[in-house]
Amino acid sequence: MNLERRDPLNHEERRRVIDSLFHEGLRARPFNARFTSLMSLSAAIATLAVIADSTAVVIGAMLIAPLMGPVLGVAAAMVMGWPRRIVRQSALVVTGAALAVGLAAAISFAVPGATRPLPGELIARTSPNLLDLGIALAAGAAGAYGQVRRQASDALPGVAVAVALVPPLAVIGIALQLTEWQLALGAFLLFLVNVVGIVGSAAITFIAAGFVPGRRLLSGNTSIASGLRWASVAMIIVVLPMQFGRGSVLPPTDQTAQAIQAVEDFVEANAANAEVVNVTVEVDEGVTDIEVVVASSTSSPPVTSLALYLADELNTPVELSLHVVETETERAIVTDPERYPERYPYP
Repeated sequence: MNLERRDPLNHEERRRVIDSLFHEGLRARPFNARFTSLMSLSAAIATLAVIADSTAVVIGAMLIAPLMGPVLGVAAAMVMGWPRRIVRQSALVVTGAALAVGLAAAISFAVPGATRPLPGELIARTSPNLLDLGIALAAGAAGAYGQVRRQASDALPGVAVAVALVPPLAVIGIALQLTEWQLALGAFLLFLVNVVGIVGSAAITFIAAGFVPGRRLLSGNTSIASGLRWASVAMIIVVLPMQFGRGSVLPPTDQTAQAIQAVEDFVEANAANAEVVNVTVEVDEGVTDIEVVVASSTSSPPVTSLALYLADELNTPVELSLHVVETETERAIVTDPERYPERYPYP
């Protein structure tokens, strides 16, 4: 039986994928220069975007980040049983990540006071959960499929946006510069979750899409099985702190929705004529800063009682600012509109 003829990918297509993921020999130096330049630019944009709390600019940083290629390269080398290439691609990922963290810390240091209170874009990347792992798994599969199937390569920029490898690195650098160790740890775990999820699902997708020759798979290559086992172990390791370390190892999750619900419940129970207009939540040095705007025509909810209630519901120190907007109610009764032609100029 000729297994090579039954492979979904022919030799030329497989060579194209290998050349796009592994830059060796004479191509190594220009690739490293491009990688360093794009990684620096992406990290700088992501850091400034996080400090400015700008989601749109963060997305721009994701689009130019070159880190997705080496991560997919780790997965491809793993399923092909190429240990040296695994080491080279892993070293490239580590080098790029270290460059991004260092540059982010330097930029944060150069912009003193701009990150207080902590922006929402920073807080959002410090509490990874299983949803983040699910996104990384799907993005890794899409990225590997886009590499193998040229027709699907247009999806690669979308994959880069979905998984967001560089923004967590920027958050790590900012948090380290601010000595927010727990936030830095949370962002680091998010980066690991993304990398592990991409590598694991991309490895499986590379196999399913036919990147690995059938003869190599059926030969029982032990390095392939070993690589997949290590990827599974890494995934379990990053899941454990997400499930059992919340609040101790990792920062608590974003409590905006919980705070809004708690404020609405308290106001409904203690100030029947008041209406919640807006609730904003920020975390600064372990204290949850909550600003509440309430509209009321009579009395306002008791601020101290509301603060105590929120601290109990959120299980965190709370600093509450309550703004009450007074409203007036006017009534008018008209029994004969014909008596008011100057006020009601209708035909």
